[in-house]
Amino acid sequence: MSFSYLPFVAPGGQEGQPSAPAGTDVLAHDKLENAHAALRRAALSLEHDVEPVTDLTGPARALERALGAIYDAFDGRAEPLGAVRAALAETDNVAAQIEQAIGLDAGFAAVDELLRSARGWLEQAAARLALVPPAPPLDLPPILASRDRPRLHAVQRASLAPLIKVPEPPPAELVAKPPPPIPRPRTFEELKAAVEALKQQAPAPGALPAAAEVRPPAARPDEGAARPVPPGFAPEIGDAIDDLAFLRARARECFEEVAMVGMQRAPLLGDPFRGALILERRMLAAIDVIAAIGAPALEHVPRLVADAPVKDASVAFASAMVLGCFAGRDALAAAELALLRSGKDRAFIDALGAALKLVPHELLPLALRSLLRDPEPLVRAMAIDVLAYRGFATEDELVAAASDDEAPVAACALHHLGCTPGPRLPELIQRALAAPDPALREAAWTAMALSDHPHAPLALRGALEEADGADAAALLLALAGDDADARLLASRVAEAPRRGLIFAVGWAGAAAAVPLLIDLLEPDVDGDVKLAAAYALERITGAGMWEEVAVEDEEIFVADPPEPDVGEPRDLKLAQLVSDPNDLPEAPAPEMAEQPTVDAARWRAFWRERCQGWDMSARYRRGRPYTPDVVLDELDTGRVTPGERRLLQRELILRTGHFVRFDPHDFVVAQEEAIQAWRPIAARASGAPGRWTRPRRRVG
Repeated sequence: MSFSYLPFVAPGGQEGQPSAPAGTDVLAHDKLENAHAALRRAALSLEHDVEPVTDLTGPARALERALGAIYDAFDGRAEPLGAVRAALAETDNVAAQIEQAIGLDAGFAAVDELLRSARGWLEQAAARLALVPPAPPLDLPPILASRDRPRLHAVQRASLAPLIKVPEPPPAELVAKPPPPIPRPRTFEELKAAVEALKQQAPAPGALPAAAEVRPPAARPDEGAARPVPPGFAPEIGDAIDDLAFLRARARECFEEVAMVGMQRAPLLGDPFRGALILERRMLAAIDVIAAIGAPALEHVPRLVADAPVKDASVAFASAMVLGCFAGRDALAAAELALLRSGKDRAFIDALGAALKLVPHELLPLALRSLLRDPEPLVRAMAIDVLAYRGFATEDELVAAASDDEAPVAACALHHLGCTPGPRLPELIQRALAAPDPALREAAWTAMALSDHPHAPLALRGALEEADGADAAALLLALAGDDADARLLASRVAEAPRRGLIFAVGWAGAAAAVPLLIDLLEPDVDGDVKLAAAYALERITGAGMWEEVAVEDEEIFVADPPEPDVGEPRDLKLAQLVSDPNDLPEAPAPEMAEQPTVDAARWRAFWRERCQGWDMSARYRRGRPYTPDVVLDELDTGRVTPGERRLLQRELILRTGHFVRFDPHDFVVAQEEAIQAWRPIAARASGAPGRWTRPRRRVG
């Protein structure tokens, strides 16, 4: 999953959602969120950062109760002021036990500092809530089924308090009960009696334990016992389960459905994006089933994530997607806790962020702003990306993120800031251009192109000489440049053809580059270069000369290493074991894929017969003179991948000077609405077919 790079201002798009539910005190929520973040970091420190020099189960259970009380105050499941005071009491309980542990391990001092910070925020929240009139009891709306977009479900339940995992204390050592004391003897007779008493209490020498229960010997097979039935020929009836186990099993099935569909939503090359609608409805129906089951299913979802054997990206997506569709700070916090426990797993963090871009949770901005203060750069980058994607980020937040010392955070913010340039953007671009990180420099080039920076063409031409990022700069130059830039890219390909440069030439679309690309299809040219040239020709001409080819095995998967020969006979293959030797199955058919033909003769014939009337100084896309309308048609119905559709969205911004919120990660209905919003804008900018003209960037 990749960043979407959408700006924080979305003219005509979806309205931002409030950071707190209607009827609640926003200031109190902010203070509660700060306390929640401090207690959560303290819990993670107990799990990972300190040595268990003492019994930590008591502080862990108290922290769980404190977090549960905060969720009760957040979501109105209890009287807010009373819940905050209960959280204060539990925090003091934890602090008292942590202070005793500081003398054993200085690492507990950081936990103590977090507890003090949380207590301060809780006191401020209590003071604020004491001035606020009590809110009326919550009236939960009925649960309604989702269809094309997820709904926010409100379920009557208890707060989802997290389970803090700390080492359990070792069991107490079992010691035999000492015999009753014997009075001290005063005479020889008393001494003799004492010895006799000790002999009676002591076990007899060589005594064995009591004999086990005598069981009748098992019946011999020849004594009439039933023969065992081979597997598959007898019904396997498991033990009966109770209602709760049944509901949890159903919740697991729905959770796995969301995980599977979430990873399969992106269409492959050639598949229309609207085909994902059936998958999206299937995913939303699974979430609706969890909502219909209610509390037993929702409480089981965090356990499914915690019990996963590995940090699976699909599990991350499913947890955030499911929990983000249920009202309550505790539901979203359960997904955040899984994120913070994931360490630095990039795939896990990206998948969870992908789900947060889709969920309808009303407290999402509050949670993401809390994650902006996390010490892990990848978490901060995910938080600012989702905030900007959803239209919640302010310009100050994006500027602060673009000024971050960590490259992933700054790069993500720069991509978003480029779409809505402000007075501080040139300074941030200059800072990023001087950075050693290639991804940060690429983000600066993108921001320059999208913001119509006056030095963007010069910077991109200079970047073609760099070892890192030259292909990215070439692609940006193809999208944002003019006919001179298209000729420059073609000359670079003629000098030293490589895949990234050829890809950029296809996006530039110069008709004069077609003969050069056809020459790259000769038999003596490298296979990757030939395929890149075929795709570039298809993008320019729209010839439609697709053919099915067999994909080599190494392009699909990495083969298992061969087993060493230890002199033992090889195991037979499954087909040989279960099939008749005279009717063995045929070898599996090769994996097939469609790609443009790499036959140079066919392309030359097409060029002679179909393209003789082309203007060699013009720009073409899919066989038509280039206009933003053509780009929009390609975005709507073209045979392109999700990554290429993001490039088409960027191209529309560059060539129209306007912005409409669009990303192929959105639900299908949201994409269709964005395409319809682009229609009149693209039509107005399509007055010069085949030219590289572009308007000045207009914001707002």
